Amino acid sequence: MTGKTKFIAVLMRYVHWVAVISTLLILAIGFGVSRLQLDSGIKVFFNKNDPNLLAQEQIEQTYGKEDNILVVIEARQGDIFTPENLATVQSITEQSWFVPNSRRVDSLNNFLYPSVDGDDIRIGALIENATALSAQEIAAIRETALSQQPLIGRILSANGSVTAVNISLNLNMPDSDKALAIAESVRFARDIQEKAALANPGLNIYLAGWALTEQTLAEVTQADSVSLMPLMFCIVLLLLALLLRSIMASVCTVIAIILSVIVGMGYAGWTGIGINSVNVSAPTIIMTLAIADCVHVLSTFLSQLRLGNDKRTALGTSLHHTLYPILLTSITTALGFISMNFSDSPPFRELGNIAAAGVLGALWVTLAILPSLILITPFKSSTGARTGLPMERLSRLVTGHSTAIFWSSLALVILAISFIPRLQLNDDPTSYFSSDVALTDAIRVVEEKLSGNQSLHYSIDSGRPQGVSDPDFLESVSRFSDWLRQQPEVVNVDVFTDTLKRLNQVLHEDDPDWHRLPDSKEMTSQYILLYEISIPYGLDVTHQISADKSALKVAVVLKNQKSQGLISFEERARQWMETNTPEIVTRGAGQSISFAHIGMRNIESMLSGSLFAIVVISLCMVVAFRSVKFGLISFLPNLFPALVILGIWGAVVSEINMAASVVFSLTLGIVVDDSTHFLVKYREARIQHNMSATEAVHRTLTTVGSALVSTSIVLAAGFLVLVHSDFAVNSTSGLLVALTIAVALVLDLLFLPALLMKIDRWLIPKAG
Repeated sequence: MTGKTKFIAVLMRYVHWVAVISTLLILAIGFGVSRLQLDSGIKVFFNKNDPNLLAQEQIEQTYGKEDNILVVIEARQGDIFTPENLATVQSITEQSWFVPNSRRVDSLNNFLYPSVDGDDIRIGALIENATALSAQEIAAIRETALSQQPLIGRILSANGSVTAVNISLNLNMPDSDKALAIAESVRFARDIQEKAALANPGLNIYLAGWALTEQTLAEVTQADSVSLMPLMFCIVLLLLALLLRSIMASVCTVIAIILSVIVGMGYAGWTGIGINSVNVSAPTIIMTLAIADCVHVLSTFLSQLRLGNDKRTALGTSLHHTLYPILLTSITTALGFISMNFSDSPPFRELGNIAAAGVLGALWVTLAILPSLILITPFKSSTGARTGLPMERLSRLVTGHSTAIFWSSLALVILAISFIPRLQLNDDPTSYFSSDVALTDAIRVVEEKLSGNQSLHYSIDSGRPQGVSDPDFLESVSRFSDWLRQQPEVVNVDVFTDTLKRLNQVLHEDDPDWHRLPDSKEMTSQYILLYEISIPYGLDVTHQISADKSALKVAVVLKNQKSQGLISFEERARQWMETNTPEIVTRGAGQSISFAHIGMRNIESMLSGSLFAIVVISLCMVVAFRSVKFGLISFLPNLFPALVILGIWGAVVSEINMAASVVFSLTLGIVVDDSTHFLVKYREARIQHNMSATEAVHRTLTTVGSALVSTSIVLAAGFLVLVHSDFAVNSTSGLLVALTIAVALVLDLLFLPALLMKIDRWLIPKAG
C-alpha cells in the first residue's frame, strides 16, 4: 500500500472528525479578520528605512509637508483674467483658509509681489478686490502675472486660461489620525469645488494634489473591497452551475472557497497586515484558486457517479486521481506567490503572503473538509449526459497533426518572445487610476495646462545658522536654479533667491539692472527681515527657508515624466552640482522621486523574484516526477505563457511597468496547475498502463482535459474581475494574468501533447 493510498484510507475512515476539527481551527484563524484595518496611505508602498522616503521626511521636517489640495480653475472660453473669474479665484482662496488642517494658501490673488509705493516698499497681494478692478487694471495685472516666473506653470498657465489655488495641509500627526484628517480636508474642498462649479458655469473646476491622491487611494480600496468580492461570488455561482451541472457540487464549492478566503484574510489580520489598494484583491485571487482545486475533485467525483459508483467509492477514486496533482499544484502556486517577497514594496509582499496562505488554506479545505461535505450532501447517482466528446475531437486533432501543431505553436511562441527586447523598465505613477476616477481628469488638466504633478525638492544647506545670507552661498544656489530652468523637463523653479533679486531691484528704484542678488551678507539679512515683517498674516517663508536660516529649498516642477525619466533627471542634476557647485551637492527628494525609485526597484525585484520562482518550481517538478527530464519538460509550458504575454506587451506597449512586472510572479505558480495535471496523467498512462504516446495523450485529454478547461475558465474569469478595479495596477495585472492563463491553456492542450509525442522516446526510453 502506497503512502497516497494509506493517507486516503485514513482520511476516509475519519473524514467527518477531520472536517469538524479543521473547521474549528479555520474559524479560530478567521477571528483575525476582525483585526483587519484599512491602510491605504501613500507611504504604505515604502519600507520604513527607504532612503528616498527618509530624504523626503527630512525635507518635510524642515520646510513642512508636501501634502496639499490643488483647486484647478479652467476658463472654458478666453482666460482667467475677467472680473467674474478673478472674483471666483478670490472667493475660493478665502474659503480655502477654512479647509480643516490648512496651514497655507497660495493663489494668483495672494501672490506676493514686491513693488515701490513712493519712497516705501510694498509687499502685498497681486489682486486684492477683483470685482472693483477696471479693464485697464486687469490688463496690467495680467501682464504682470504672466511675466512672473514663480507663477507660470505652478499657479498660472502660460496662456492665462488656467489657474490654481494650492492649499498646504498641516498633517503632523500619527498615521492613524492622518487618514481621517485627509478625508475631512478633502470633504471640505469638494464642497468648495461643487458650490463654485454650480455658481460659475463658464469654469471647469477640478481637485488634485497629494492629499487627493491619498484620499482617492482610500476610496478606491474601499470600493474594491465592497464590489470585487460580490462580483466574483456571482461569477462563481454562474460558472459552477455551468461547469459542474450540479447544485450540490456548487454548494460544496461555495462553502470551500469561503473557508479558504477566511484562512487567507485571517492570516492577514493576525499578522497585522492592513488592507490597501494592492492587497485588497487577495480575497478574489484566493477565491479563484480555491475553485480550481474543488473543480478537479468534484468533476472526477461526478464522473464516477455517472459510471454508477456509490458516493463513497466515487469520492475515494476521485481523491486517488487528484490528490497528488492538487498537492503539487498548491505547493507550486504558493511558491509563485511567495516569490513576491522579493518586491521592494510592502503591499506586493503582503499580497503574495496572503494569497500563498489562502492557496494552502484551499488545499487544506479541499482535502480535510470537502470530502465530508460531499458525503453528507445528497448527490444523485445518475448516468447523466456524456461530456467528453469535445476532448475526444481535440485528441484526434492533436494526435493526427502533432508535428504541424508542434512547429506552428513553437514558431508563434518564438515570434511573440522576439518582441521582449523592446521592453524598457519604466513606470508612470500618474496613470495608477482608471479614467472613471475624477482625479484622473484633474491630473490631465494639470499636466496639459500647468506644470504637471511631479516635483523635486532640494534642501541646500549652507552648513551654519544664518548661512543663507552669505553671498557666495546664494550665488551657488542661483547658478543651480538657472541651470534647472534651462532643462527641457523643467516648467517651474521656486527659490527664495528670486525674491531677493526682485527686492534688490525694487529697493533701487525698480531699475532692471539691479535685478540681482545683494552684494553683502548684511544687506541680504536686512532684505530677508524686511520681507518677513512686510508679508501679510498667514504667509511666511518657512516653506523656503529653514527656521535657523541655514538652508534654502529649491522646488522644481517638471513636465510629466515616467519613472526612468524622473530618475535620469535627478541624477543629471546631481552630476551638474558635483561638477559646477560641489559646495552645495545634494539629492532631490519628494513623493514624485520616491515613487519613481520604488516603482523601478519594484519592477526589477519582481522580475528577480520570478526567476527565483522558476528555479524553485522547476526543482519541485523534478522531485515530484522523480525525473529531471519531466522536470525540464514541465518548465517550457509554464514559462512560455508569461513570456508570450510579455512579448505581446513589448510589441504593443514597449514598456514594462509595475502592473506588468507583477504578472510574471502571479502567473508562474498558477499556470503550473494545468500542465502538472496533464503530465501526471500522461506519465501514469505511459508507465503504469504501458500505453503508447498517442494512447497516453488521448487518455489524458479525455480524462482531465475538461477539468483543465473548466479550471482555466474559472481562473481567467476570477482575474478578469480585477479589471473592474479603479486602481490601474490591479486592473491591468488582472487582465494580463487572465490572458496568460488563456495562453497557458492553449499551450497545455496543443503544444504540450505535441511536444510529448515528439520527444517521447527520449523522455521514457524504457517504456512500451
